Amino acid sequence: MHQIIRFYIRYHTHYGQEMFLLGNMPALGSDVPQQAHRLNCMNHEWWYTEVNITGGAFILRYQYLLRDLEEVKYEGAVREVTITPGLHPETVFIDTWNDAACIENAWTTAPFTRVFFNRPTSLSVDGQTGTHIFRVQAPLLPVGKAICLLGNVPQLGGWDTVQPILLEYDTNGWFSAAVDLTGAGVIIQYKYGVYDTAEAHFLYYEEGGNRELYTAAVGDRQVILHDAFVRINYPDWKGAGVAVPVFSLRSEEGLGTGEFADLPDLARWAQHNHLQLIQLLPVNDTINTGTWRDSYPYAAISSFALHPQYIRLQQVGRLPASHPLEQQFDILRQHLNEAEKIDYESMISFKLKYLKALYEAEGEKLQTRDYWHWFAANEHWLLPYAVFCYLRDTYDTCDYARWPLYNVYDYTAINRLIVKDAVAAEAAHFHFFVQYHLHLQLEAATEAVHSYGIALKGDLPIGISRYSVDAWMHPDLFHLDMQAGAPPDSFTTQGQNWGFPTYNWKKMADDGYSWWQQRLRHLAGYFDILRIDHILGFFRIWQIPMHAVQGLLGYFHPAVPVSKEELLQRGIAFDEERYCQPWITGALLEDVFGNYAEVIKDTYLLQADKDRYILQPAYNTQRRIRDLQLPEAMEAALFRLVAEVLLIKVELRGKALYHLRYDLISTASFAALDAVTQERLTSLYYDYFYARQESRWRKEALHKLPILKRASAMLICGEDIGMVPHCVPDVMKQLGILGLEIQRLPKTPGHNFADIKGAPYLSVLTPSNHDMSTLRGWWEEDEGLSRRYYQEVLQHAVPAPANATPELIQEIITQHMQAAAMWRIFQIQDLLAAAGYIPAQHPDEERINIPAIAAHYWRYRIPHPIDHYEY
Repeated sequence: MHQIIRFYIRYHTHYGQEMFLLGNMPALGSDVPQQAHRLNCMNHEWWYTEVNITGGAFILRYQYLLRDLEEVKYEGAVREVTITPGLHPETVFIDTWNDAACIENAWTTAPFTRVFFNRPTSLSVDGQTGTHIFRVQAPLLPVGKAICLLGNVPQLGGWDTVQPILLEYDTNGWFSAAVDLTGAGVIIQYKYGVYDTAEAHFLYYEEGGNRELYTAAVGDRQVILHDAFVRINYPDWKGAGVAVPVFSLRSEEGLGTGEFADLPDLARWAQHNHLQLIQLLPVNDTINTGTWRDSYPYAAISSFALHPQYIRLQQVGRLPASHPLEQQFDILRQHLNEAEKIDYESMISFKLKYLKALYEAEGEKLQTRDYWHWFAANEHWLLPYAVFCYLRDTYDTCDYARWPLYNVYDYTAINRLIVKDAVAAEAAHFHFFVQYHLHLQLEAATEAVHSYGIALKGDLPIGISRYSVDAWMHPDLFHLDMQAGAPPDSFTTQGQNWGFPTYNWKKMADDGYSWWQQRLRHLAGYFDILRIDHILGFFRIWQIPMHAVQGLLGYFHPAVPVSKEELLQRGIAFDEERYCQPWITGALLEDVFGNYAEVIKDTYLLQADKDRYILQPAYNTQRRIRDLQLPEAMEAALFRLVAEVLLIKVELRGKALYHLRYDLISTASFAALDAVTQERLTSLYYDYFYARQESRWRKEALHKLPILKRASAMLICGEDIGMVPHCVPDVMKQLGILGLEIQRLPKTPGHNFADIKGAPYLSVLTPSNHDMSTLRGWWEEDEGLSRRYYQEVLQHAVPAPANATPELIQEIITQHMQAAAMWRIFQIQDLLAAAGYIPAQHPDEERINIPAIAAHYWRYRIPHPIDHYEY
């Protein structure tokens, strides 16, 4: 069936700007931005295009883009309309540009439409017989109120407020009404209003002048108007939430760890404490080594699979009383639940054994329509994940490069393996079984959390494990010869090395970042809000060569590097060996090793000239030194020698280019330069890190982040702390992405504390997060700083208490609650302490993570089940 779709949008443009349409059909680029459809400029106010389609009914998703020479600007909304070919041979869309920076867009996301302002929906009015369909959004409209339509023609009631046209709230989050405007004339004036459905009377008109419609009714044509937002005074909605890893929860039914089934009880507690949100850490499968090191939740072996740690065994089934595992169950559960912290290895080992026994006993019960529907929707990741787990267990490693077979992913080959190898098939079906039950339990938990009026916030890690299903399936999407991390900061003076491969963004862009879009759509099945971990990584990532261990030896990617020619032009007498090789002198060795300097020279070094030394080839990288398994102090000292460089050399298309080492000014190598060279190198350093990269990083983020944002209806928040480029706040504001404000980690140089009262509305405030100490711990870390906070921020004239009392913590929480930001989120440890539940252990024992410790054991648990704490 042939049909014409015409698109009109009003947007005042200037020379050099072009308008494009991006949608989920081939004529509109199939959601790949580079293939978006260009519109025709009618004049400086209107843009227009038309496309022809054939085939059956489908849901059209589309969005406008504005391009100029510098960047691309995406709208803030993706419109969804059901197209039914044959019903109307011609469909005309008259659209209003939706600026992504509009605050109203945040209120049309999942937490507001699915939870806080959830209202009954009707089927979409798209495709009905009206000549015109009016569509408008009215976020934060309470249930019991509706949007109505009035106009200057009889078909629109002639401004009759007694019986206005009531719009229906459809499944896409719009208020819609189909109207037959046949014979109504060419120019129609209309307005939206608010109607009280409970009292059945008109309340008020929207603000501003009348809206105008110039598209008359014509046979065989339907006009759909997208009028953006009803013009009313929306209140600045504010909410608060609790942050807690699932594993930190505790219940009698759990097996030594928090589980998805514990979330409803937490939601009940949150509701009674007037909270609106639960924030979790990532919940993906991280089983790599089978040891406690897998407790790290940010190193997933699959971006889709859930972690078996979080399954409630009893909800899957119970084994016969005579089964050895069943006889151990209650004894082990009591033992693990009485422990102060998680015994990860005992817990996960027993759960997997018990699940395997349940699968062998009850696996055939999965043959249901719901199961096969779920399987079909998830097969694209589920089958590779299951085979990956089978091969991991068979070869006792996740490092697929070490597998003798299937080390290169081939869907046909692994499918054949499952069909022909009974052992592989049994193993794969076991993993299907586990993932299905995890899905059922998280889905049920999400529904229960929503029933208490609480939204659920998930966490999107910036990286994936180097030895993961994703890297195995899509090696071309990653730079597997690099490591991601962070430069030195307040968490660690040597920087952080997360070990993740970095992303091949150029390759990812070829299909419109579909891997990212799939991830977000999958998460949207469970979560209403999403925290993007280290959102700065979408601007640039700190990339560390594989030969380095410390983040200190990384550099930003992408970045505008330094060339030999630029160094010479700046008057720097560049010598590659002098600037790129470690500058090791006798004085440095004496300073680092003291009386052992001569031993170090003889064991690890070669003499280059009278007072300069070089590391022997066997020890000339941090990775080679790490392989020696030396005592920690000795390893750190040798690492320091390797890091005594000023520039990091990279090869790009056969040309040598250079990145400046972070904090090179503090090196002995820099101190050995003459004063003039020091001054010139310092100038280059500040240009490199704080000026020249900004435009590049802005463009990078504007290519990637809008695609992530349009992939789902989740409210997107970004963790933008650390070394924040100047372009970040503006880009996040332009895209309507919420930023993070931590009072003790100010983003303004020279300040001890962030001004949370002045934080933008689109912000998330928190006094601490999982990478930091709790408020009790922070109060004791730096006595001088906490006392300044007490006097300067809380404005107390009396001496500060030695410890963070419940009253003091409550005062800090109240201060956050009074700020104008949309969200404030508190660690559960802080909320419990504010209520007077002070645990006996030292505050350091309440920390969830210590970033300075690369191999940290993530095992904190709240002292009691959540229902132990009074509301």
